[in-house]
Amino acid sequence: IYYLHEKNSMNKKIFSTIILSLKGYSLLRIYQIHACKAIELKAKSIEFGAYKEKNKNFSNHFKGNSDFLYSNFYKNNDKNYFKIDLTKKLKIKKNKINNVIIMNVIEHLPNFSLTFKEINRILKTNGNIIGSTPFIYPVHGAPNDYYRFTKDFFNMTLKKNKFKKIKIDALGFGPFIASYNLIYAYIKFFPLFKELILILSYILDFIIQLFVKTKLKEIMRK
Repeated sequence: IYYLHEKNSMNKKIFSTIILSLKGYSLLRIYQIHACKAIELKAKSIEFGAYKEKNKNFSNHFKGNSDFLYSNFYKNNDKNYFKIDLTKKLKIKKNKINNVIIMNVIEHLPNFSLTFKEINRILKTNGNIIGSTPFIYPVHGAPNDYYRFTKDFFNMTLKKNKFKKIKIDALGFGPFIASYNLIYAYIKFFPLFKELILILSYILDFIIQLFVKTKLKEIMRK
């Protein structure tokens, strides 16, 4: 399963978005946090692309009491961290993990043809893969940024790798929110001003949505 699902009402999400923005979070990160908070995880989980500082990881935002392991391409001396190259066969036994978290990682892999196969291999029966990749978002190196993916790509790729019950949700709203996301790097040093621009973007997108049948976030996803 590759999905991020938002259950909160629009008003609550907008209020929470403004609060998190004031705390210095980017809009993409905020939407991802909202989505994670709606998901409950149990048993053993692994977060790929995890930060060295555990307080920065997405594992902190899920509901439930999952036992987390962490990995990244870089070495970490913490016993719960593993140095893993997702473009190669994983040194994890078959059917060992209940949940795989892979946030903002796939776009940084120059070759991901083996990645989904290996994730499927290490997951237990009825295990979950939960992730997010940017779509309308500036190039960001970690160290390099290679791809942007569509909903159709994930549907095709996950089915090809024998995943079932696939649910893919777009994160975002409309063209003005997408534009805010693109200029965030230039206005993030101006608190209150950037929140004012963010609120205005929500209002303008809301007005547009009144006259458009298609959900804007399906077109202008993050």
